[in-house]
Amino acid sequence: MKKILFLCMSFPPMMTEGASRAFKFASCLPSLGWEPVVIGLHSVSGPEIEQVPFEIYYAGKEYSTREVDAGKLFRIVHGLSEKKFSVRGFSGSNGLGSVEKNWLKKAKSLARKALDENPDIEMIYAQAPSFAPNRLEKTIMHSGHCVTMPSRELKELFLRKYQGEIFHDDISIVKNGYDPEALQLCGAEEEQGGLMRWVFHVDRVDRGNDLKRFFSALSSLVSAQPAVRGVFSFAFTGSGSRDVRRYAKKYGLEDLIEADAVWSYRHELELWMGADIICLVLGSAEGNGVFIPERLFDTPGMQASIAGIVPDGLSKQCILDVGGRTVPIDQSEAIAGFLQESFTLWRSRQLPVVREAATESYHIRSTMQDFIREVAVRLPVA
Repeated sequence: MKKILFLCMSFPPMMTEGASRAFKFASCLPSLGWEPVVIGLHSVSGPEIEQVPFEIYYAGKEYSTREVDAGKLFRIVHGLSEKKFSVRGFSGSNGLGSVEKNWLKKAKSLARKALDENPDIEMIYAQAPSFAPNRLEKTIMHSGHCVTMPSRELKELFLRKYQGEIFHDDISIVKNGYDPEALQLCGAEEEQGGLMRWVFHVDRVDRGNDLKRFFSALSSLVSAQPAVRGVFSFAFTGSGSRDVRRYAKKYGLEDLIEADAVWSYRHELELWMGADIICLVLGSAEGNGVFIPERLFDTPGMQASIAGIVPDGLSKQCILDVGGRTVPIDQSEAIAGFLQESFTLWRSRQLPVVREAATESYHIRSTMQDFIREVAVRLPVA
């Protein structure tokens, strides 16, 4: 079997952007005649951790669920600082943070080792960070290697940004998709009659504005209809959910939150599959208009009701395309009305679910066809 080397700082157990996409590629490749060899970041061990059927070298730290609490694990796997409420990320527009620098140094050594031990590696999948510093981004775009992006809109964005420097054939599109086998393994929690389960996936939010507006709207709905306290069940996922408990307590909603910090894909998927409604809460900052959280692409395989409290842009369009509903993130009163409408639709059993066409379009087999086609184009003819 041919082998492919994955150089992925974002790879499970990490839950940073790019991890889900890379894991799905690696998991599906063996059935197509390719064996993945992965160099990831941190490892997490424990009885709750599922084993993967391929080799992974870790270039970061080792953690154990027996020794690290859920809150710290949450910050680790989401790439946040171990100091509460602080984002680690990149240090500047032209430089990498210490975690990224350390990973690159060790990953380089591990890559040489992997190539020496696996002379049948024919292809390298190198993952760029979601927020690459300008210098690194330029290096990647001018490298001459195949660059793949998950959407036509992103491709067009980079073609405009590097107009005259890179061209149409320099960027390929390999869209994201859901893996039905992974969803079947998770399964949904047992339905509790009379309980409306909401899952809010919170990403790239500003604590001072976006979360304040969101919780203000949520609080006004609960205050206007006190009876919903016995009906609503809230769970929060995504890196932005690190501040949720603090805001929920401030607005008197803490008793409605059912799930603690979510630090594994398995737990996250289980919550999503058991939800009556899945709602993306995406911040209003500039740049979020071209961002779609990877987890959103799992929803077409769940037959769930999808909603979004989002700015104009790709996430909004994606949600509408699959049959969901949206409301602007910067309008508190509109958010409150939207939440009320969602409750009314649920109570009358009229919440819309994902369109059948989207279920077929976002299936992982379609994604893997695109991926393998790109691999075939790049490999020399034997």
